[in-house]
Amino acid sequence: MDGKHVCVKVKPELQGMYWNRHDNASLNIMAICDLNMLFTYIWNGAPDSCHDTVVLQIAQQSDSEFHLPPSEKYYLVDSGYPNKQGFLALYRSSQNRVVRYHMSQFYFGPPPRNKHELFNQCHASLRSVIERTFGVWKKKWRILSDFPRYNVHVQKRVKQQIYQMENI
Repeated sequence: MDGKHVCVKVKPELQGMYWNRHDNASLNIMAICDLNMLFTYIWNGAPDSCHDTVVLQIAQQSDSEFHLPPSEKYYLVDSGYPNKQGFLALYRSSQNRVVRYHMSQFYFGPPPRNKHELFNQCHASLRSVIERTFGVWKKKWRILSDFPRYNVHVQKRVKQQIYQMENI
């Protein structure tokens, strides 16, 4: 499970709600994919100013299509999501220990130094599937990378249609 920011064009009075740290307006799209790089779920349309945890809460509360994983299974999530039943996040660094968790830190650095880093290395390796899936999706559907010329409701419908076409 992960979220991606997709550019969106909104009326000036709504821009504050959709503005992101990259200095443009976007939607925070949350998706779940399987190991075959197929989306199994997508929540389309939370304003970018929403944190990933808030997007997850909105999807769980308002979308009957959102399903928790089966018992004893987990969605792999990054540090933007909670580590709770059904959601498995990375080990994080604390005041008294540093725990690496990005794949690049393992490629160019020493091997995992403890069980937490070994877990994070495996976790990051598996999570790379969602990153690659979003990458392929954005390359295939270039319209998602440009500033669309339609209002936000039309843009949400287009993104939902793309998701459905990908999963036929």
